[in-house]
Amino acid sequence: MVLAQEKTKRSVWSLVSLLFLVTVFVSFAVLSERFPTLLSSSRVSPVEYTQLKLSAEEKDDLKRLGLTPKNPVEVKNPLTGEKRTIHGRFLHLTDFHPDPYYKPGSSIEDKCHGGKGEASKYGDAILGCDAPLDLVFDTIDWVESNLKDKIDFIVWTGDNVRHDNDREYPRFETDIFESNEKISRIMYEKFDILPIPSLGNNDVYPHNLFAEGPTLQTREFYKIWRPYVPQPQLHLFNKGAYFFQEVIPGQLAVLSINTLYLYKSNPLVDSCDKKKDPGYKIFKWLGYVLKEMRRRNMKVWLTGHVPPTPKNYDISCLRKYIMWAHEYRDVIIGGLYGHMNIDHFVPLDSKMAYESFESKFKEIMRQDDFKTFEEDDEGEDVTLEKLYEAFNSSIQHDSIKEAPGVFDFSKDIHVEAGVPKGKVDYMNTFRETMYADIKRSKKCGKLSERYSVAHVSASVVPTFNPGLRVWEYNITDLHNIKMNDFGTWDSFFSSVDYLLEKDDGADYHDSFATFNDKVDAFKKDKTIPPKMPKDLPLGPAYDKQLFTPERYVQYFLDLEGINEGKKKFEYELEYSTDNDAYNMKDLTVNEWLHLGRRLGAPVRQKRKGADEKEVNSPKSGKKLDALWKQFLKHTFIDSNYENLGYGFE
Repeated sequence: MVLAQEKTKRSVWSLVSLLFLVTVFVSFAVLSERFPTLLSSSRVSPVEYTQLKLSAEEKDDLKRLGLTPKNPVEVKNPLTGEKRTIHGRFLHLTDFHPDPYYKPGSSIEDKCHGGKGEASKYGDAILGCDAPLDLVFDTIDWVESNLKDKIDFIVWTGDNVRHDNDREYPRFETDIFESNEKISRIMYEKFDILPIPSLGNNDVYPHNLFAEGPTLQTREFYKIWRPYVPQPQLHLFNKGAYFFQEVIPGQLAVLSINTLYLYKSNPLVDSCDKKKDPGYKIFKWLGYVLKEMRRRNMKVWLTGHVPPTPKNYDISCLRKYIMWAHEYRDVIIGGLYGHMNIDHFVPLDSKMAYESFESKFKEIMRQDDFKTFEEDDEGEDVTLEKLYEAFNSSIQHDSIKEAPGVFDFSKDIHVEAGVPKGKVDYMNTFRETMYADIKRSKKCGKLSERYSVAHVSASVVPTFNPGLRVWEYNITDLHNIKMNDFGTWDSFFSSVDYLLEKDDGADYHDSFATFNDKVDAFKKDKTIPPKMPKDLPLGPAYDKQLFTPERYVQYFLDLEGINEGKKKFEYELEYSTDNDAYNMKDLTVNEWLHLGRRLGAPVRQKRKGADEKEVNSPKSGKKLDALWKQFLKHTFIDSNYENLGYGFE
């Protein structure tokens, strides 16, 4: 009897202890969400910064590459003795598409896999084959020899597998893992942990399809990317292959976003407003991360494979992306993407996104919740929904009144690889909408804060000529920084892991949810960004300061010249943003909008007639037309694609 009573007491105490631990954990998570500073106080960081001097030889080497000779900064942690040099530059690489079956001298019609033809050693621009391994490996070697000691990190935005476009050589899941593992291993051997990878739509099986984790694919990619993904983020990474890396600890981070959860061509993506969908959860993750970055006074780049455009993103995902970029304009520097194989930039209008958001949720939100902008009369009939129409891009059941139905993906499934078709038409549509509709300066805020900008870089695969890009950013005052040390991220990740699974209330599309349920769910929705506090200054994307992007240098490979033996394998300077054509003073949003207005000015002139102030003479009109031609030349990486007749539907 006594033994039984003792066992009962022990069981009761065990249960009480368990309940206590659960209560502590939940309280910790709630405190992390509401009062993060109580759980992670800051102290002065011991990290030391010292400005270094470049030698004459180093300056000459930078000039050879078209880069700015700027003094680097040495970062030293006296507690560990660890040192690192910050140069104020980083590299963007994307879309290798290595093809192990590529055979020089084979037939283009046979995907360069067999037959007799004129397939060149390094591939041929425009003709539609994937990248020979020689092209991929020699590109990596060139970067190692010329850029490795001049950059701080590498943004590496996916598609490290050949296209699945040849029935004679079908592509299986094991092929995808093996190709990614091989390229990842080479990148690590060459560059250590400098790369920050992200998942491409061809890095998954079948291509475009990627479900919420944990799955075999998320587990395999964690193994493949283990050197690049911080260990404390393992559990979160398994949920969806997204993570971030501090490239300058405590100051600058790069977020790797799994854009397949936002991508219209992923049939497993329904909406970024449906609370069980991975797109919704990735914005929850983004919100918690950005909030913590702001608290730590850090700045971030957003990176991923698929760029945020009406052609690519579900409308519910695009407007949320734009809204978050706007409300964290003190933190976010910009977005870096690949996938499209063409070089261009994407201005994103937050007013347009908020109006689209209000249109969807107006019945369950207070009307003054999101009145961010004043009304104006400058062509405000352009809506986000009309942009989707212009790009012939579908919008699926984007209403809280509609129950999810059957998807029609016919507009969103695109044949990949092969000779690129219709890209000039695509860029003309871009010019007529994304550039020509940029509002005048007085409508954009003092520093153009109404907009954010995403950048799409050229690819290595020879869809056109291969290209890569080096960004330069401000580190002038880095050695004068007095930085606070907020400690490790462990407690943050523990709390976020819990908060991501926390119930946010009823789903807007739930047919059983009452009106009050939906109103309550709207109030709890963590994927709707809070307003940026008015007392916070604008960040590096808008106001010149530490980490402001100053310029970039675009390199390209002249495949024809190299394949003919007229040139050695060498990436050449294609253009820089401060050249005579673009003449950009820096790469703040204001400068990008100024360029966009110039590119779109002739379109506005045709709409409004001869009174258009920006094109007030035949001479200036010719200059602007010449600017567009130059821009298209760079868009297609000096391949002459725009003049060969392929670019029109």
